[in-house]
Amino acid sequence: MKEYESLEHTADLKIRAYGKDLPELFFHALKGMFEICRPEVKKQSEVIRRINVSATDLEALLIEFLSQALYLSDVNDEAYFQAEINIKDKSKKKSLKGKIKGKKLERLGLEIKAVTWHDLSVKKNNDHWEAVVLFDI
Repeated sequence: MKEYESLEHTADLKIRAYGKDLPELFFHALKGMFEICRPEVKKQSEVIRRINVSATDLEALLIEFLSQALYLSDVNDEAYFQAEINIKDKSKKKSLKGKIKGKKLERLGLEIKAVTWHDLSVKKNNDHWEAVVLFDI
C-alpha cells in the first residue's frame, strides 16, 4: 500500500493518504503535506516537536493535527517527515499526542497557507484507512 498520492485539483494541493491504522494514516498525511511542498532542508538539523490536539471527530482531529504541524513549521522554519503518534478514539472526544520529527528549512518550493475542510474525509475501507485533504496554497 502506498503512503499517499497527489490528486488533481485546479488551484490548490490535494492528497489522499493511506494507513493500516489511524496513527499511520495521520503520519502519512503529515508526510504528504510536507513532501508535496518540495522542501529544501538543512542536512544536519534534526528537530523534534511535541504535539497534543483534540477534537470531536476524526476529520476535525486530522485538521487540528496538520494545522498544528503547519503552524510549528511556519514559526520554526521546519518541515516534518516522521512521527510517533498515539490516538485515542473515544465516542465524544478524539485526541492525539506524540512527536513530530523533521529538519530545519532552507526554503519550500510551495507554501501551504492552510489545511481546509473542503472535500475532507477520513474513512475506513475494509483493512485500511484513507483520508483526503485539500491544502490552500
